[in-house]
Amino acid sequence: MKRTGRMLFTFIFVLQSIVASAQYRVQGTVTDSIGIPIDAAVVVLMNPETGVSIRQGITFSDGKYSMDVAGDIQIYVSCLGYKQYLSDPFKVGNDTVISDIRLRSESFLLDDVVVIGEKQSPSIKIESGKMIFTPKNSSITAGSSALEVLKKTPGIFVDGENNISIGGKNSVLVILNGKQTYMQKDELVALLRATPSSSVASVEVIHNPSARYDAEGSGGIININMKKSKMEGFFFSLNNGVSYWNHPRENTELSFSYTKGKFSLSGNYNHAFGHFDMDYGLHRRQNGKDYYSPTQDTDKRKTVSGNLNMEYALSGKQTIGGRIDANTLFGPGITNTVTEIRDMESMKLERILYAQNDYYMQKGNRYGGNLYYMSTPEEGVSYTLDINYAWFDGGSGNRQPNKYLAPDGKVLEDNLYKSVNSRNIHIYALSYDQQHPLWNGELKSGMKYSSVRADNGYWFYNVVNEKEIIDRTQSNAFGYREQILAAYMLYSRAIGGKLKLEAGVRGEYTFSDGTLHVINGRSDEKNERNYFNLFPTFNLNYRFDDNHALTLSYANRIDRPAYQDLNPFEYLLDELTSWKGNPFLIPQKTHQLSLSYSHKRTALTVSYSYMKDYKTQITDTVSVSKMIMTSRNIGKQQRLSLTLFQGLDMTRWWEVNLNLIGYYIKNDIAFDRYRTFDLDDFAGIFSIQNTIRLPWLIQMELNGSYATRHLGTSNEHIESSGYVDVGFSKSFDDKRWTVSLAVSDIFRTSRWDNYRSFTGFQLWNWGKSESRQIKLNVAYRFGKKKDASHNSKFEEVDRL
Repeated sequence: MKRTGRMLFTFIFVLQSIVASAQYRVQGTVTDSIGIPIDAAVVVLMNPETGVSIRQGITFSDGKYSMDVAGDIQIYVSCLGYKQYLSDPFKVGNDTVISDIRLRSESFLLDDVVVIGEKQSPSIKIESGKMIFTPKNSSITAGSSALEVLKKTPGIFVDGENNISIGGKNSVLVILNGKQTYMQKDELVALLRATPSSSVASVEVIHNPSARYDAEGSGGIININMKKSKMEGFFFSLNNGVSYWNHPRENTELSFSYTKGKFSLSGNYNHAFGHFDMDYGLHRRQNGKDYYSPTQDTDKRKTVSGNLNMEYALSGKQTIGGRIDANTLFGPGITNTVTEIRDMESMKLERILYAQNDYYMQKGNRYGGNLYYMSTPEEGVSYTLDINYAWFDGGSGNRQPNKYLAPDGKVLEDNLYKSVNSRNIHIYALSYDQQHPLWNGELKSGMKYSSVRADNGYWFYNVVNEKEIIDRTQSNAFGYREQILAAYMLYSRAIGGKLKLEAGVRGEYTFSDGTLHVINGRSDEKNERNYFNLFPTFNLNYRFDDNHALTLSYANRIDRPAYQDLNPFEYLLDELTSWKGNPFLIPQKTHQLSLSYSHKRTALTVSYSYMKDYKTQITDTVSVSKMIMTSRNIGKQQRLSLTLFQGLDMTRWWEVNLNLIGYYIKNDIAFDRYRTFDLDDFAGIFSIQNTIRLPWLIQMELNGSYATRHLGTSNEHIESSGYVDVGFSKSFDDKRWTVSLAVSDIFRTSRWDNYRSFTGFQLWNWGKSESRQIKLNVAYRFGKKKDASHNSKFEEVDRL
């Protein structure tokens, strides 16, 4: 990583010698109505005929801006708290100094908003306790998936096994457009992989969610907002990309939107085809034996997705709408594992296990629909009714040959197994929210009912002479039902001119029922739970002035067990490794307190969290030679963290966004009464985003991330990892065409390596994926405006 850092910073500083292409300089100053300079106002130079942005920047602390351009332009200026400004069109034929632009104030109370970098390039904003990342026009994420957007979002870490964390905290709730998906990890990853990156408008990272959000997710909430056009007229876009390293891949996206008067309709189709390699393995020492097991994994699944959205304004104050969508993941895959078994003392080879997982069938399909009604009868009053349904249809078929060989190659044992599993999940949700003025403040309240019905089937066969014989002791069906009835109240008001208070409480009643149906004649195993919890939240914000704010917040969160973790059955991964659920898991609960300070484009947060009934997956031994993975409540965890966001303008053409997270973690856990661990560690995550405007209107991105060695979820120690990405993009024909070229994980340093041990057991895991890729993407946008009004012009700038 030292070599990587030297190459990264050398490359950045070489770019300082690049001089902007020969155009004419347009410069000026933005002030308020009495002539005081305005810092961080967005200034856009745009084509007066099409409303398309040509150049975009923000003012410095003295209110000045300066950009290079030529030809006919209009100047658009926007700043939070001020009315928008649009100049008359004019022609730039030489260096031009514009008269001072004076913005008039808006008459409303500012919330806690800090713009870290509101550019046409990818940007970061801190707003009311959440970080908002906008990946627009990113050459690095172009042609990829929503999962890749999360990997590039500051503060979010996605490891090689697709575990998602915020600032090193696991148990994160991922929601789409503010709505729960109610999906487990594998189903969620399948959904994110099938969602194109170009459909993502923004990613919100919420550390201490208020009472109006579901209480699930002790690590925080990631809200992925999908794009929604508000432009009058018809618009169409086509994205096509290819990428390559070990295997070629291709992706295509088609989208359209049509708006006329009160009616709007939009749709999207996307597919991604190609194979993906992973290399991983483990080295285990147990009961005097040494097991070394490298694995080669080739994922051949394809993704196809689409959606259709409709909205109609019944009146100026009432709106109805709906959405239907389908996300499919399908195709084969194969893993090959060679395990060398040796005597640990002499390291003499005793035998070799060749194990394969031939996934001849895999599917993960999600279909959903949404209906909503919104009413705003008067200012400050709103009513919203939301109905959601989703169906997940997943499963796989797997042939598992396991062959033992002696050191001389003689076959000692040759077994062939086959397994078929199915996952069928139905999700229903109904919510009602309202908002009213109260006591010079605002009261939000609502109710929500959700129901999840999941049915899993697993059939295991011994294959003898090509005849499949079902093993009834290894086959089962597991059904899970969960219903949650929730209600919340959230009150906020300004106290004086600088202090704002927000306090709320959420109550959730949970009923769950898990039933294991074993087909070997034994009676069913049933596990029911009913419980009620209150979740208070608190947020106190004090603004010293428009540039300084201090926020104190508290939240109480819960993490319910994943339904598959409650299935008590044991699944064979190979003849030496298995996975088993735990029906006795209980929810873990977390208390979190945060103090945040913001100053202009700087945001600093200190957080403390305490988690009891801490649950995680552990790796344990079973019998003499085998190991098992299972989930347990193993103790408590404490965490203290410091998070820094910083936006910088290094030059007129070089913008930097920095994110630094340092944290202390303490795991006080026990596998049983004889194996207890009191572990703690300091760790950090650093990420940097560079946006560089090169000559000839080429935009470059150079991003990097590095996570130090750190303590994992139980007793494992995870080694350091990171990546460096670079991308270039250029637009043509008034930005109708955009071509981007990128290389991800240039130095192939994104890995997942860890080590854990207890008496009589040592385990090393390692892994890396085909993360280094060369990606070429071409995007075409077409649209015809019906209304060339002031607002619609800037909306098109934002859309592009």
